[in-house]
Amino acid sequence: MTIATIADARSFHLDHVQRSTLLQEAGLHAELLCFEAGQRDEEASRDGASLYQVLEGEALLRIGEDRHRLGKGKLVSIPPGQTHVIENAGGGLLVVLATRT
Repeated sequence: MTIATIADARSFHLDHVQRSTLLQEAGLHAELLCFEAGQRDEEASRDGASLYQVLEGEALLRIGEDRHRLGKGKLVSIPPGQTHVIENAGGGLLVVLATRT
């Protein structure tokens, strides 16, 4: 069993999105993505599914031509094999919990 504290993993940098691994075990990977205003992160397609939850701020999720705005508390799943982009859609900070299999 692993216990992680999200508040301790929060980290921001003006040059790029910060990734902090919260746990990695038994085929499950959870990390915190921390975005400054205007930052984006492109995710390559993966063999497993991805699950994102917006903890703070507002995200714009792009999958191909589809665009979705996700606010605090929203949860979205991305099927395996789909390239997608997450970007900070607001003027403040964006914190996203990413879980992958």
